[in-house]
Amino acid sequence: MDLHFHHLGMACRQIAVELPELAIAGYRPEGPIFEDPIQQVRIQFVSGGGPRLELIEPAGAQSPVEGILKRGSKFYHLAYEVSQLDDAIAYFRARQYLPVSSPAPAVAFDMRRIVFLASGTRTLIELIEART
Repeated sequence: MDLHFHHLGMACRQIAVELPELAIAGYRPEGPIFEDPIQQVRIQFVSGGGPRLELIEPAGAQSPVEGILKRGSKFYHLAYEVSQLDDAIAYFRARQYLPVSSPAPAVAFDMRRIVFLASGTRTLIELIEART
């Protein structure tokens, strides 16, 4: 399986509040904050002091990130880019990871498809379709 680490997902109530704290650890924004209406989130990628982070804030009350924040979670998923999304989904399903979303286009990745899968111990993996 050709998994290439892409980022660690971090739920935030407000991205703007997180940025100064992460700057202390050497993180800097990779670009502007943008919104993904499909995923119902606002996103900011940062890099620098460690693994690349995706800061994710809810863009409305129905955002899936709301539930994560209500549970008090912050770092909640590992993301990997894969060349064959359907094959990667099958690979994880064969190892007891269950999809928690259907494959869908994502603004963050130029409308390439993503999918989230969870293990029995609640490890959440995001698979990102690689550029063709």
